[in-house]
Amino acid sequence: MTKPWLIVPFLLLLLSCAEDNTALSGNFAAPEHAAAEFFDAIYNQNDLELAKSLSSQSLAELIEHYATPRQVARTVINMSYDEVTINVNRAGQNLREQYGDATEVMLVFTGTFDNRTVNEMRVVRMVRVRGRWLVDEILNDPYSKVQT
Repeated sequence: MTKPWLIVPFLLLLLSCAEDNTALSGNFAAPEHAAAEFFDAIYNQNDLELAKSLSSQSLAELIEHYATPRQVARTVINMSYDEVTINVNRAGQNLREQYGDATEVMLVFTGTFDNRTVNEMRVVRMVRVRGRWLVDEILNDPYSKVQT
């Protein structure tokens, strides 16, 4: 016979070992986390309300004009994926002068679209508003040959 008082601590231990989305791990107060969470909301969670809550007022107003996350991805971000993994590019990263109230974060996107592998990079301008990091602007891939 199993003793119920042994099951509860075991279940708590198992739950504490569950893996989070790797794109969202790390320092939750860091701008990198907020940027990854923003893109995860659009591409993986299909949640425009969450994406808007992680955006500056001007970007949230722009997102509001689009009815679906897919339209935001295609039109505002200029990237489409069926499945995507989002990682922060930490190469060559300085400490961003301890952030200040604005910084740029580079994200790497690896995924598929129409059965093709798609790799993209985006630089995201972040601003700190009332202590929270928000996505303010999404720039095109800095290494792309196409300039806009």
